[in-house]
Amino acid sequence: MAVLTLAEIKTHLRIEQSDNSQNAELEKREAAAVDYASQYIGRPIPWTDDDGVEQDVPASIKQALFLLVGDYDQQRENSVLGVSYESTQVAEKLMHFYRVGMGI
Repeated sequence: MAVLTLAEIKTHLRIEQSDNSQNAELEKREAAAVDYASQYIGRPIPWTDDDGVEQDVPASIKQALFLLVGDYDQQRENSVLGVSYESTQVAEKLMHFYRVGMGI
């Protein structure tokens, strides 16, 4: 299940038109962002409460997902000669307070 809609992703990335192949790539980036975020916070996104009720994804988690998708869209290669890339870690700051299972 996608947490971000394709329309939301396109709006965030300022994409006005796209074809099916680009849509598929955007969906892959969204899935990778959700996977990264889930691993970072230590629980699935979206998560359920103790009664098994699926919780709404908090705004800060959604914003982190948009940032991750944007990073994945702009940085399509592992490295590029002559270019310095440094992560701002804003996405991790947005997700920090939702982390679980970190111990004492």
